[in-house]
Amino acid sequence: MDSSMSSLNSDKRHGKGLNVFNAAIFVAGEMAGSGILALPKAVVDCGWIGLVLVIVFCLNAGYGGTRLGRCWAILEERYPEYRGSSRNPYATIAYRAVGKWGSLLVSTCIQFTLFGAAVVYLLLAAQIVQDIFRYIVPGFGYCTWFLFFALMIIPPMWLGTPKDFSFAGIGALLTTAISCVLIFAQIVIDGINKVELPIHKAHTPMEFFLAFGVILFAYGGASTFPTIQNDMIEREKFSKSVVIGFTVILCLYLPVAFGGYVVYGDIVNANILLSLSRGILVSTANILMAVHLLLAFFIIINPVCQEIEEIFDVPQEFCVKRCVIRTLMVFLMIVVGETIPKFGMILALVGGSTITLTTFVLPQFFYMRLCDQKSIEWPERTIPLHHRVYMWELIFIGLAGGSAATYSAVMAIFGNNSLTKPCYWPK
Repeated sequence: MDSSMSSLNSDKRHGKGLNVFNAAIFVAGEMAGSGILALPKAVVDCGWIGLVLVIVFCLNAGYGGTRLGRCWAILEERYPEYRGSSRNPYATIAYRAVGKWGSLLVSTCIQFTLFGAAVVYLLLAAQIVQDIFRYIVPGFGYCTWFLFFALMIIPPMWLGTPKDFSFAGIGALLTTAISCVLIFAQIVIDGINKVELPIHKAHTPMEFFLAFGVILFAYGGASTFPTIQNDMIEREKFSKSVVIGFTVILCLYLPVAFGGYVVYGDIVNANILLSLSRGILVSTANILMAVHLLLAFFIIINPVCQEIEEIFDVPQEFCVKRCVIRTLMVFLMIVVGETIPKFGMILALVGGSTITLTTFVLPQFFYMRLCDQKSIEWPERTIPLHHRVYMWELIFIGLAGGSAATYSAVMAIFGNNSLTKPCYWPK
């Protein structure tokens, strides 16, 4: 057993894969993006405690990411078949921890999360394009741009899975990082030129929990963490990648969130770009963010496409069946986006439901279940009491806060006094 394990590990270590730094780039690149644009408004709606939540959620989500890394290390330790590559590592962790129901739950959460994020990216792209071309084609509204953008991405959707996402991960992170620097610079300029102090009024519990869900969404990359770890040369060092990635994310999020709260107050837009004074900095930030959305969209939506094609037994080579299924998927995105045109609602719904489960609840639960499993063939694992207490606190807080955020989002979308109307609704 020991010699076999050594041979397998040696083969894996000499193969191609991500190093610690590359994996950290993917961790940060998966999260940085749409969340940063909505974060200032979410912080304002939460009040000053929103700034605290940005930091606390970063620490908690990072801790959950390290637990997922430990979970996969346990699986490799116990089951030789997992020391190679795996297409669905998170679902595999769930299966070994709690059984088939856990695997199905994780798969469903991941698909819902990625589909919702893809719709948000289309909505944000439409809003950015509308803002850039508002004087050139003033008759094109937000909903029209969304429809146009969705139809334009149908042909590229027919292409197969990209063989290497390194360029997309690096490009997505760099464009977002530079955009964040430009956004913060413009916020500082606006703050210097501002005469009146910002207004901070009291917000309703529904507004608070909607914002709560948006902040949760900003740290919703855990569903892809096991996949990133699975592509690493030294998988046991994934925790280092998580620490580096979340440090980068916090350095990007906190200045923009703090600046939006201090400078604009309650007048801040759900998309921070629309609150900034117009100029070269904002125009450049818009273009960079549009590039980011383009790169990140195809990364995010591809696993959803692959899962659906697996269900319908679609051949891996290019075919009409693949084109039909992916086109129908885009039409479904159009229906969702035109029905819920304010992306903040989708952020709150996804953030409060599936992201809360996959980032704050399930990693801790699965880790404790795996450590509590016993076998004479497995090394014994124990969890210090204070770690176990902390993990149960994360689970209960995540369930309570996520449920409230999900309820608020559902009521805002479907309630009688809905905060948003579909694009096709009579004016």
